[in-house]
Amino acid sequence: MKYILNKFLANRDALAVATFVAGLPFIYFLRDGVKLAPANTFFAIFLLFFPFALSLIFKDLKTFDAPNKVGFTLLSWFIIIGFTYYLLRDRYTAVNGVREFLNFILIFLIYFGSIFIKRESLNKNFIYFIIFLSVLGAVSLIYFTFTNPLYQFGQRASIALDEDGATGGNPHINSRGAFYGLIASVLALKYNKQIKLGFIIPLLAILLFIVVLFLTQTMLAFLAAFIFLALFLFFNFNLRKVGSTIKFLFFKWYVLLALVLGITKGVSSLDKDTDFITPITNYMGYRLTSIMESFDSSDGKKKSKKVSGDDSANTRIMLISTVFERFAENIEEGKVRYAVFGNGYQSLYVDVPQMEVLDSYGILIFIFYSVMFFHLVKIAWKEIKNPDSMGTEFIAYAFIYYFVANFTAGVVVDYTRLGMYILLVRFVRK
Repeated sequence: MKYILNKFLANRDALAVATFVAGLPFIYFLRDGVKLAPANTFFAIFLLFFPFALSLIFKDLKTFDAPNKVGFTLLSWFIIIGFTYYLLRDRYTAVNGVREFLNFILIFLIYFGSIFIKRESLNKNFIYFIIFLSVLGAVSLIYFTFTNPLYQFGQRASIALDEDGATGGNPHINSRGAFYGLIASVLALKYNKQIKLGFIIPLLAILLFIVVLFLTQTMLAFLAAFIFLALFLFFNFNLRKVGSTIKFLFFKWYVLLALVLGITKGVSSLDKDTDFITPITNYMGYRLTSIMESFDSSDGKKKSKKVSGDDSANTRIMLISTVFERFAENIEEGKVRYAVFGNGYQSLYVDVPQMEVLDSYGILIFIFYSVMFFHLVKIAWKEIKNPDSMGTEFIAYAFIYYFVANFTAGVVVDYTRLGMYILLVRFVRK
């Protein structure tokens, strides 16, 4: 018992960060898949943040590693600004005050909890935890999907929410978990001398996460995964290294055996049931074509709901147009206050965080946020080019997801988004 306690205390920081980053898909499976606490938000929050609370136990709170000073300062000010706007919202709004207050509590918990987590905690055990939790999330999704009698091939896979009127779940939770698992598995291959998992386990995990990405069919995760793999290959391989890596991998008998068996099984399965892959390829082709149609406006007019193309892309285009229209109207009508300081906290659900800042916070905070976000991108870019450790390299690559999401999906004040920003400025000192 003492040994287990000592091991937990030694790894509690790594477990806390890993659970926050990669634990949500499995937590949702426990909540709504296994139905331990159906539709209970507090159950999910407790499991996700309890390790963060435990990480503060028996810890010397007088000493901590210095964060990225510029990034940490800018982000701290933005969190304060966001909380101030939440408190001072002065118009009728559909914002749920209690839910948003809980959102800020979680953000502050990550903020203060991460301050006292040492950078060395993101060691090899951290990568183990990420892979383990990501695999649990991926396997649970596949299990839930193929034991669900209502699921049909080609449908976007997710853990169905156990709520009144709910017809499905949020596939982005699982695709994001698969993306993080993909990063950790690729880094496990890169740092194979430190990560004692061999080659088979990371390779199988990579295949598993790719399957989940295709099952969830979320363009955000696909774009993030593509950017990650492109950057990883660019900064870690040249032609000579590619050749030596291929030779090293494929001259291992067990790798060749697993590859042959996998290809044989895959070809056999597709030959027996072509309906398995056809809906997915059709859907991907449809999404790419319709998104391009959404942006193709030969007459130069704003898209409407009746215009052909991708519905979500059309909606975002209309909402972005609405943001600029509201900004222009505020200036024309002499409402300088709203142009400069914004229309109020989440006044409009834009689903594009960068544009939400302009609408909700005004032009001044929009400029401030843009500068801050550019600095975060610069921090991640420098770490990717010249990583200090596998843990900080993981954080930098994981940020790619929210780099893409900043221009495509979500709200700006969200504990998962700002939590990743916090981890970046806390652990990456570039």
